[in-house]
Amino acid sequence: MTLKTIEINGNKYNYYEPTSYTDLKLLKAQIKRIKEKIRACEPPNGFYYGKVSKLGVPWYNDYPQLLAFLEGLLEK
Repeated sequence: MTLKTIEINGNKYNYYEPTSYTDLKLLKAQIKRIKEKIRACEPPNGFYYGKVSKLGVPWYNDYPQLLAFLEGLLEK
């Protein structure tokens, strides 16, 4: 398993570099979890909608950018 790190807006996120079948499978599972968390922040029924962290930013604020990056890895 090849675990790498990306930094978005000062926050670091780990992801799997898809170099093997196992990494590809884990990356797809991670993308699925991120989509669920983004959906949890959407109005009107999202559990995290309107909630902010201690720093004053919405929860999972960086996840749309992270999702775009990870889906770009699948296209390669």
